[in-house]
Amino acid sequence: MKEQINVLARLASLRGSKVQEVMGRVNYQRNLCQRYRNNITGLSRLCGFSVPVTTSLQCSNQQQYKATLFKMLELQRRELGVAEEFLGRIQAELLRAMRNEKVITQLIDSKMSQWQDLLARQEQKIQDGLAAQAWWRAQVS
Repeated sequence: MKEQINVLARLASLRGSKVQEVMGRVNYQRNLCQRYRNNITGLSRLCGFSVPVTTSLQCSNQQQYKATLFKMLELQRRELGVAEEFLGRIQAELLRAMRNEKVITQLIDSKMSQWQDLLARQEQKIQDGLAAQAWWRAQVS
């Protein structure tokens, strides 16, 4: 029984480290999504900014600049969508890992309780045996 508990404890340790690893990935992905949101906000502000133009070259440059900004903005939005979708998958993986860890923890608690009950029964048998011997000796003498 003790060996089973030791093996389960090692398994719980592995699952705990898996949870920590997945939590790190979730935090990284959340930060990545936030960076994309910040980029989108910054690019949106740049798109709204305009300067007075006096020549056709300046007008052309400004149009190309804004077109490039809009392309970058769209790219950042697509990247944000992909990153959020990936974040959802990682969060689901984290939930599974946490459930697995909880199952092992409950199993260990159950095994520990069974082992303690077994030890208590063995102790009670020993105590009963000693009491019976003492009673028998008192009856014989």
